[in-house]
Amino acid sequence: MRHFPRNYESKELVVEAGMNPAEWALAASTFRKNFLSEPSNYFRDQEELMAFGRDLDDVKKHNSFIFYPFFLNFARTNNYLPTGEDNDKALSQLTDLRLPHEMYPFATAMKRKIIYHEGPTNSGKTHQALERLKQAGEDGGIYCGPLRLLALEIFERLNSDGLYTSLVTGQEKKIVPYSSHVSCTVEMANINRPWDVAVIDEIQLIGDPQRGWAWTRALFGLQANEIHVCGSGEALPLVQKFAETTGDDFELRSYERRSPLEIDTAHLNSYSHIRPGDCVVAFSRRDIFQIKRDIEIKTGQKCCIIYGQLPPETRSQQARLFNDRTNDYNILVASDAVGMGLNLNIRRVVFATVKKYSGSSGGMIDIPPSLAKQIAGRAGRYGSAYASGTATCLLKEDLEYLKESYEEVPTPLTSAGLFPSSDQMEEFAKQLPGITDLADLVDKYVMLARLDGDYFMCNHQDMKDAAKLLRDTELTLSDRFTFCMAPVSLRNPLARKVFLEYARAHSLGQSVKLDIYLPKYPPRTAEALGDVEVKAKIIDLYLWLSFRFGETFVENDLALDMKARVLELVEQGLMNTAYSREEKKTRWTSGVPNGQRYSRQDGKQPDFKRFHNRENNRNSKNGGNTQNWKNSKSKQNATVGTRSEVASTGTEEVIKNNDATDEDKTKADVNKSWMTRMFDQLR
Repeated sequence: MRHFPRNYESKELVVEAGMNPAEWALAASTFRKNFLSEPSNYFRDQEELMAFGRDLDDVKKHNSFIFYPFFLNFARTNNYLPTGEDNDKALSQLTDLRLPHEMYPFATAMKRKIIYHEGPTNSGKTHQALERLKQAGEDGGIYCGPLRLLALEIFERLNSDGLYTSLVTGQEKKIVPYSSHVSCTVEMANINRPWDVAVIDEIQLIGDPQRGWAWTRALFGLQANEIHVCGSGEALPLVQKFAETTGDDFELRSYERRSPLEIDTAHLNSYSHIRPGDCVVAFSRRDIFQIKRDIEIKTGQKCCIIYGQLPPETRSQQARLFNDRTNDYNILVASDAVGMGLNLNIRRVVFATVKKYSGSSGGMIDIPPSLAKQIAGRAGRYGSAYASGTATCLLKEDLEYLKESYEEVPTPLTSAGLFPSSDQMEEFAKQLPGITDLADLVDKYVMLARLDGDYFMCNHQDMKDAAKLLRDTELTLSDRFTFCMAPVSLRNPLARKVFLEYARAHSLGQSVKLDIYLPKYPPRTAEALGDVEVKAKIIDLYLWLSFRFGETFVENDLALDMKARVLELVEQGLMNTAYSREEKKTRWTSGVPNGQRYSRQDGKQPDFKRFHNRENNRNSKNGGNTQNWKNSKSKQNATVGTRSEVASTGTEEVIKNNDATDEDKTKADVNKSWMTRMFDQLR
């Protein structure tokens, strides 16, 4: 509070509102004294005052700008500013998020019933909720899932059961005529029409730092007679408390795991012990491909792979390939993407490691116990060939952590995520006309927002990064907000460039071209596959924007065609990364730094044997190995009368000492290190 008179952000805004700049110092100082002496004048009751005090304890919000709304009211009351009570009231209402359910009056006016289906992985909780969804009355039903993959699966399942169901995700809409049901991602849930039955899957994600707001919005906003929420027990106390707040009926249905699962007492130690039906879990794309390669070379068995960067359709295809026991793909190598959204027939889960990279800390950290438990729970599936499951680790030192994680009782969630909508941000911007940059507006909103202990503001760093990138475009605030919510990774240079080009073209009212090049042939390396995956995400970005800005993103049909093509390239690229035992025998590794192996892009193996034998003969003539030969005094004359292979050209030269020029000697020195030069070239 003592820094408020020196808060120039507040000064600029209040001057914009009509204050004489010369009066700022006196007004700010007087306000500070008045606020400290009589704080109760600025709050409705003691509870509101205490909540504000808790906000001040939050380091991120500990900024004197948080006092600006109170100062604005003080300045108008004491004639430092012309009266504007409506503006003050609007600003206060927009930033008061202590009762977020009041933002959904139609849902609040209903007498809803919330049924909580609580249970671990493979307990049948979602199945029971879906059975009730199928029985929905004339108002129909809606399924809200955490992933496009799940929304697509439920869409296909309900239609196959004879229920006309539409699909709505950020990137895809399939509207089935006369459909009574909708399967969607939770962010796309329609809260503006009545439903008979709604299902919200993975309700524990209401506490997710990035996406929790979407579950909070669905829970409070869905106008459904029955809302079935499915998930683990972490969110149970919170959802029950919210039901009491809104006056909704609440019912708990608990489920036990339908197939046994145990943690193995022994670690795996080596991938040579991998067996059909195993799923090896790693937490980086590079590790996944390395593990796949090791398993295929050591065991001769083919591997499917699943990780987050793969398109959802490809992940689903890899899951089907793994589940099909009539082919040779008996092993699955995956990231934590297997934790939800896929039906997998896994016999044993093997953790390659229990550590993953943390972007916030910049180092490796243990995975959360809840994640370890969820992934381990994928082993053993009721009704499959592996009715019981086991979980273990590759390394002995990780096994104890896995056991502790599986036995740990989950910590209940204490708060749910919130984030303002586009409409709220537009109204907020009207109250602060001096701020036009979206990143600054979001910062100010988060700073002024009043929350109680049941809610938190979701992480908005990605939105701020996008807003800063689009700062110089001519987008309206509403369009800018929508662009900043788009699914794009700005860490990738190509995606960043295309995203900015799309925004600029749209801001000028031009037709936005997809303008993405796909390779003619499927990728043959993990690196080339990664490039195709990025282009798949760019096509998804175009589709996402085309559903929101159809008047400028006009190549929707082309994008859908290219999406089908890019999926083919990714799937074929995954096949091309397979290795075999025979390949191991032909790979030459002796002398390669760090044991790296080399193979040519055309699939042929270089004839290293000829070079290797010639070098051994040369070593024996010089009385020792390569290193001793290089260190010997005779090294200076080693090229005299010898034939040197120039690895880069395949030509041969004879260097004669008698008439050697300086240029010849330099060339001889280069030729002496042909082995080093060749390795540099191969790397």
